[in-house]
Amino acid sequence: MRCKKDKIFYGILIILISGYFLWNLRPVKIIRAGGYLDYDPRFSQGLFRGSERGFSDKIYYDIIVDHMPLTEWGRIHWYLDHKDELKKKYNIPASTSYYITFWDIGGGFIDGDKSGDGDLACFAKVDDSNENCLEKNSLLSVNFDKGRWVEFHFNGCDNYWYIKPNGRPGLFYKTR
Repeated sequence: MRCKKDKIFYGILIILISGYFLWNLRPVKIIRAGGYLDYDPRFSQGLFRGSERGFSDKIYYDIIVDHMPLTEWGRIHWYLDHKDELKKKYNIPASTSYYITFWDIGGGFIDGDKSGDGDLACFAKVDDSNENCLEKNSLLSVNFDKGRWVEFHFNGCDNYWYIKPNGRPGLFYKTR
């Protein structure tokens, strides 16, 4: 009886480890990327401004992705490994201080007017469809202020990872 339990345990363990590695081998697909000014119509109408009114030189970016790594550390490493590609392909970031939010595509875009869910992130329309909203599921946020370190925030966490200017990582725990 013990031998049968051991086989089941090791079989499940192998399946879990294989699933984890298969998930992490799939490439991250970028669905849409751009500056926050490109997405929220309120910004393009002049209701909110950044450095033009002296508030901030920080620019906000949104990147909608399919299939980010499962772990926080995996997401950080993915961003660090693809940072130059984001700059080259999407011009993100185009400023010295920035905040990038990576959103999960989840089930895809939905019509915000027809959805009963009030917790949506809505973006400017790119075609004639009214499906321009996503369920809010932020996978990673990258915050960089010129002269400081890079902070990595995760949805639902009070603490965050950071990388100091000397390149050393750390974990900061916020206390309530």
